[in-house]
Amino acid sequence: MKAKLTLGILLFAAGGLAVEPHLPPGTKALPSAAVNGRGPLALVNLNHHVLGHARVFGGKEDDLFVAGFGGPQAVHLFRWVDSAETGAPVFAQPVEVKCAFKDKGSVFQRKDGSIAGLWIDKDELVTTEFDREKLEFRETKREKLPKAVKSPSSLGVLVNVDGSYDLAFEMSNGGKGAEGSPNTEEWRPFNSSGIAVGEMRYRYLMGVSAQVEAKQITKTRNEVYFSMHGITSVNLGAGHERDLVTGSRQGNLVYYHNKAGSGFDLEAKRLIAGEDGNALRHPSINPSVCAYGGGLIACGEGSLYFYRFTGKFTKAGAPVCKEPVSVLQDNADLYAGTLPTPTTVDWDGDGVLDILAGNSEGFVLFFKNIGSSDEPKFLPATRVRAGGREIQVQAGYAGSLQGLQEARWGYLSPNVIDWNGDGLPDLITGDITGNYLIYFNRGTKTEAKLEPAHPIYCDGVDLHGMWRCRPALAQIGERVALAIVDGDDHFHLYWRIDDYNVEDGGKLLLDDGKPIGASGGVGGMSGRCKLDFFDWNQDGKLDFVIGTGRVCSIPDRTTGYPMAALGQNPVVGGLIGRLVDSALPTKLKKSLGTPLVMLNMGTNAKMKFARPLTFQDEDGNVVQPGGAHETGAVGTILGGNGPNLLICNEAGRMFLVPSKKLQTKP
Repeated sequence: MKAKLTLGILLFAAGGLAVEPHLPPGTKALPSAAVNGRGPLALVNLNHHVLGHARVFGGKEDDLFVAGFGGPQAVHLFRWVDSAETGAPVFAQPVEVKCAFKDKGSVFQRKDGSIAGLWIDKDELVTTEFDREKLEFRETKREKLPKAVKSPSSLGVLVNVDGSYDLAFEMSNGGKGAEGSPNTEEWRPFNSSGIAVGEMRYRYLMGVSAQVEAKQITKTRNEVYFSMHGITSVNLGAGHERDLVTGSRQGNLVYYHNKAGSGFDLEAKRLIAGEDGNALRHPSINPSVCAYGGGLIACGEGSLYFYRFTGKFTKAGAPVCKEPVSVLQDNADLYAGTLPTPTTVDWDGDGVLDILAGNSEGFVLFFKNIGSSDEPKFLPATRVRAGGREIQVQAGYAGSLQGLQEARWGYLSPNVIDWNGDGLPDLITGDITGNYLIYFNRGTKTEAKLEPAHPIYCDGVDLHGMWRCRPALAQIGERVALAIVDGDDHFHLYWRIDDYNVEDGGKLLLDDGKPIGASGGVGGMSGRCKLDFFDWNQDGKLDFVIGTGRVCSIPDRTTGYPMAALGQNPVVGGLIGRLVDSALPTKLKKSLGTPLVMLNMGTNAKMKFARPLTFQDEDGNVVQPGGAHETGAVGTILGGNGPNLLICNEAGRMFLVPSKKLQTKP
C-alpha cells in the first residue's frame, strides 16, 4: 500500500508548481553554535533580492528589506543589531512584511523619515507607503510607465535634493538564447565547434526623470550579459554622489559614474575592483546589489555578502572594494549554501564527527563540531581549500549540458574516504560536468591539507557519468569501491587500482538481476543522484542511502522514486523550479527530492539491491525536506543511538533526523 503523502500544492516562485516539504514533527534545522548563534543571513529561499533599507526600529544603522524567491515568496524586514569585526552588518531574525509585491521593487527612506516602496507591475509603476506599526506597504499611487519602458526587469531610485526622484530601469535587448528544451535528446546548446548557440542576451538601462522623457542612459544596449538583477544608487563621495551600480548573472558588479546633478549622464561601465585592482566576482550566481553603510550588500543565489568601499578608485575610475564578507544574523540556522550535499567525517582528527558539504555555488564547506558525535554543536562553515586556494568548481563556458547561462553553477557533491591508505581522509567529488575528481590530503590527521584536484581515470579515460551526481565510497576488504551513475544512467561499480585509476566492476543490479536506473528522462532531467554506501539496517552489509532530485526515477522510469511513484497530477506547461528547467514534458509529475534507501540483499563483495524504500515518519508521511532540484542525504551515527539520517533542503538547511522517528517503506 502506498504511503500517505503530505503533498499540498503551492505556487513556486519561478513559476510552475511544486509541493510542500515534510519532516517528522519537531524536526528543526541544525543551528549555529557560534556566539549569539551568529551565522550567514539567508532566507529559506534559493535566491534573495535586497529591496532597500531604512531606519524602521530606531537603531544606529538602517534595517534591511529583503525579498526571497525560489521557494515561499515574501518580503522580510531584518532589524539591525550590530556590526561584526569584519565590518559586515548583523541583523536579528526576520519578520514578514505585508506587501502585495514580492520583487521588481525598490525601498527607500525620504528626508522626512517616511519609507516608500516603488514597484513594477506589468506596464505600471506603483507607489507604496510603509506603515511601521502594521509592518505593511500600502498602495497610494499607480501610473502607466512610458511606452519606451517596456517590460522592465528591475528599477533603481535616485532621490534628488528637492525630494523628487529619477528612475533607472533594467531592459532587455531582445536577444534569444538556444531554442528548444534542455530535457530532450535534440537539445544542443553548443554547436559542433563547441560554441554556444543562440544570441547573447544582454541588458541595458533606460532612465526616466521629471525633466526628460524616457531614454536609453547606458552607452550601449549590450551592457550586462543575461541579467542585472537589480540597480542601486550609490554615494561614493564628492563628485560621485549619484552613481549607479548593478549586479549581473555572472557575478560582476557593474559601476556607472553619473555626471549629472539631476537626471542621468552616465559614463561607460566599469567593473568594481578588489584591492589588487582586478574586478571582483561575487561568490555565487545572480547577485543583485543595494548600497548600505559605506559599501554594498550583494545577494543572489545563496546568502548575503557585504562589500566595503575603500574610498579609492582604480586608475581607470572603478571603485575599489574589499573582498566580500558574510552579512550575519543572530540565532541563525547553519547555512550550507543552495542545494547542499553533506557527508559526516572527523575532518580535523579530534575524534568527533564533523560535516562537509558541497553546494550549487561549487564550494566545499567544513562545519566543525565543537560538541560530541552524540550531541553535536556546529560552528558556521569555513570553505575547504586545496592547493592553497578555496575549492570552487563551476561549469564555465561549456561545462553545463543546459548551456552557457549555467556557467556559474557547480553543484559540487563531495564524499570522503582514505583513498590511498595513508590514514588521512581524501576528498572525491562529482559536479555539474559529470566528471569525478580526487583531492589528496597531504596534511596531518588534525590539519587537512589538500592537493589540487586530479582526474580519476578508467581505461585511460576520465571517469565520467551523469551530471550533478555524488559518488559512493567504501572500503570493502582490501579494496576501495567507488559507485557512480554511469553514461547509460545505471548505478555502476568501480574498484581502485592506484591513486588515479579505477577498473570496471560492472553495473550494480537489483535482486531480480535488472540494472538500477537513476533518471526520469534525458538532458536536464538526468542525474542529480547523491549516492552513499551506509549500513542502514545494521546487518553488516553496505546499503545505499540516496539523495534525489524531483526528476530522479529509481530504479526505472515507470515505477521509480520519486518522480513516477510519488508524483501527483501531470504538469501542464509552465516553468518548474529554475528558469533553466523550462519546457518539461507534460508527463512529468509534481514531487520533491526524496531521500531513499536501497537495502543490500547480497554481500559486500557481490552486491544486489532491493527496490528503493522511502523514509517515513511515525504517521507514515514521506520525508521530503524541501526542494525539487536536489536533496542531499546520508546515513550517519552522528546524533547518537543511530543510524540516523542527515538531510538537506535546497535552501541550505540541514536536518539530523534520529532513526527512532523514522520507518522505511515503499
